[in-house]
Amino acid sequence: MSITTKLRTTALLALCGLPFIQCGGEQKAAEAPTMPSAEPPTDQSAPDAGTPQTPEGENIGSSPAEANAAPQPKPEALSDAQIAAITDAANTAEIAQAKLAQARSKDSQVKAFAAMMLTHHGEAKQKQAKLKLNPEESGVSTAMHADSDATLNALKTGSTKDFDQAYITAQITGHQKVLDTINDKLLPNVKDPNLKAYLEEIKPTVESHLKQAQQLQHSFDSKSSSPAERKHAG
Repeated sequence: MSITTKLRTTALLALCGLPFIQCGGEQKAAEAPTMPSAEPPTDQSAPDAGTPQTPEGENIGSSPAEANAAPQPKPEALSDAQIAAITDAANTAEIAQAKLAQARSKDSQVKAFAAMMLTHHGEAKQKQAKLKLNPEESGVSTAMHADSDATLNALKTGSTKDFDQAYITAQITGHQKVLDTINDKLLPNVKDPNLKAYLEEIKPTVESHLKQAQQLQHSFDSKSSSPAERKHAG
């Protein structure tokens, strides 16, 4: 057999081996299965475009911040008698610290501030006494007593050189706490109209004391920065 004949035979056999072409004829083509549609198949696992998908592990119905947020503690309910104990503790603490300041301070401005504390908080105690309330201790007043005792002890045992700065710093901290207590705990709980009027009367005084103490602290900070220190800082 020639090479040409072999090539023709090989080509013919190859064509007959292809499905549904020539060798099988038209009948084979009719029996062939229907070819799939040209339209791409739909992926059943793909998410529906119209349905919002929730990432795995996410809490449905609430945001992550809401899911992780701790419940807010309810403010302590205070009676009028407990409120009276708190304001009395605040006035008593300021008077004790002011007396110590007048005895230990060498600064005229601090002495004047302490004298004002004695006058204003002394008057506040007298006005509260006229309300004839029987003070009753609470967690708030107990904590206030502990803070004032610790502050007074620190002022007594501290150095004379640093006393003025320490006293004014204590006044800022103490008056800020009293102001926050009035706003957050006393006014929201008070029931007696006379006690409420008393709280509303002393609140602006506390705010004024806080502002004056902050001004004194600013004055001390300016004095502590000597010309040489300012030049070095520049």
